[in-house]
Amino acid sequence: MTGKIAVGGITKIDGLVLIRILGAHAQHGLAGRALSALGQHGINLTCVSSFLDREGRNNIGFAIAATDLDQTLGILQSLQEELQARSIECQRRCSAISIYGPHFSERPAIAGAVFQATGDAGVEIHMIATSFSTVSFLTNEDQAALAVQKLQERFLVP
Repeated sequence: MTGKIAVGGITKIDGLVLIRILGAHAQHGLAGRALSALGQHGINLTCVSSFLDREGRNNIGFAIAATDLDQTLGILQSLQEELQARSIECQRRCSAISIYGPHFSERPAIAGAVFQATGDAGVEIHMIATSFSTVSFLTNEDQAALAVQKLQERFLVP
């Protein structure tokens, strides 16, 4: 027994841009309007996360392929006034890393172990998104290989 937590696998997607829409008016349906508009134009999203800030304004972050950046910014800028968003920011050269397994929702130690391993290695985390079976995060493209290596050391990967 290795003492490692068994997982289903680890995936990595490079060549992404993190988009943040910040401070949108809460009653304007930020997620529905922005994500639907992007989807209607064939733009695929990775690692979506949103939250209300202390002022009750909507904030959402997601990653897109770098090749979709200009089109994405055009679409979002056309919605910015309607949504009353304070800003739209982008961070280039990101990677999405996901670690997945069948029973993550029943194992409270998974997310902690993921971010302990990456934190100990000095990997910068820009955003986290989770589901019942997956823990995903965005980091700098130049730190992605190190993050995957540290996860492979910490977890039992097939």
